[in-house]
Parts: sequence; C-alpha cells; structure tokens
Amino acid sequence: MGIAPRKQLSQNFLTDQRVAQRIVDALGIEDTDSVLEIGPGTGALTQWIARTPAKRIVAVDLDPRAIDHCKVQPWSARRVEYLHSDIRTVSPAELFPGERCLVLGNLPYGISSDLLFWILGNHASIRSAVIMVQREVARRLVASPGTKDYGILSVAVWQGAKADLLFHVQPGSFFPKPSVVSSVVKLDLYEKTRVPDQSADFQDFVRGAFSQRRKVLSNSLKSWASRHSNPLVDKVVALDKTRAEQLSPEQLAELFQRLTT
Repeated sequence: MGIAPRKQLSQNFLTDQRVAQRIVDALGIEDTDSVLEIGPGTGALTQWIARTPAKRIVAVDLDPRAIDHCKVQPWSARRVEYLHSDIRTVSPAELFPGERCLVLGNLPYGISSDLLFWILGNHASIRSAVIMVQREVARRLVASPGTKDYGILSVAVWQGAKADLLFHVQPGSFFPKPSVVSSVVKLDLYEKTRVPDQSADFQDFVRGAFSQRRKVLSNSLKSWASRHSNPLVDKVVALDKTRAEQLSPEQLAELFQRLTT
C-alpha cells in the first residue's frame, strides 16, 4: 500500500478496485470535464480517474505522504496535478475558472459534514459530485420529513442539489476496516440554489429550527429570532406547535420567507 493510515486524519483507504471503478464510472466523466478529487490517499480512485478522458485532473490532499506516493505511480505521470492543502480552503472557481467541475472523493468520516457543506457552498463552480460517506450520513442526505434522519443536511441538500444514494460499501473494502458501512451518493448541484438571494441566511434559519429537535418551532427558533429584529421575535412566538422535522424543505423555506419579510 505504501502509506500507513493515520487515525488523526480519519484515513480509511479504499482497497477494492471494483468499488473504485464503480465510483468513478458513476460520475460519467467526458473529455470536456475537469475533475477535482478530495483526498487521493493511495490513489484507489485517482488511477481510475486518470483512465477517463477528463481534460484536467486535480487531486487535493492534506497528507503530503499521499501526494508523494501518488506522484510516482505510472498512471499519474502528466495526467494528474496535486495540491497539498486542506480542501476546505480550496476554491474550485480559482482552480477551474469559467467552468463547473466534477468532484470525487472518499470523504474522511471526521469532517464529512464540513466537506458536504463545502461542496454545496461551491455550487456555482461544481456541477456534480460522487462521494463516499458513512451510511448514516448518506441517509441524512436523502431523508424525508418526519423521519429520524431528516435534518439540517437533508434541507441543505434540497436547497442546493439533487441527491441519489447509489450503493453501499462494506467495511472489508477498506484498510483499516471501519466499524460502519459506507455509502456512495451522487449530488447534481443546481447552479442557483432554491433560496438564491438569502442562501446563507436560510441555512442559519434551518440550523436554528433543528437546534432543539424535541421542541416546537416557537421555542427552538427563539435563539435565531433574538439575533434579528424585534418584530421577528413576535412572529416566532406566534408560530403553531409544529416541530421542524414535521415540515418539508419547501415549507421551511416558505416559513423563512414569511418570518423575514
């Protein structure tokens, strides 16, 4: 393998090449596409990306050992560019000016939520992403209102993308074996979010709404309302006894508009 996984980096390297090929194939890479890979690690996905007709491939990793390992592989020469950085600080718009790239990655479990919000936040520069996450995170991405998995991530995805759960990956496909099953999800991102003019404010509202899941909205939104104007507080207090998890993303967006206009 060439690299010892580091627990502090949440490294579980994919070793099953059939799974790796299936993940890359799911993105449908064409010769007009640029691809950004999150964390190449030992190159399980990277070597399959290098076999596609992609016009440009950039792999970003915080671990310099991964970059050094991948650079010397025969499939890497003149096909893959490497960037030693935390992907959360990388701007796809600067890497691929004037286009919307494709993203691939086996997301480290410890920061998967951060990376998902990074992908969604760069919707103007990312067209599609195929990512592998813990199964419980994948369930949140595609959850329906009223279920235990429905929450902030579910609404964030509704706002910015169409999500499809493609398949599950068993622990034996990794080294070291994780204690959970992983899932592969495809996100087709909207160029403009569903709440385009107030995207960040709506996310803040949703976080407030789900901050205390067991409480009705009139209580869970008090903290959010207190950071805004006084009339908002009165509106929130007047809400019915509904909980955030009972409302669809569309209903939450309508409520947000009603409270903020």
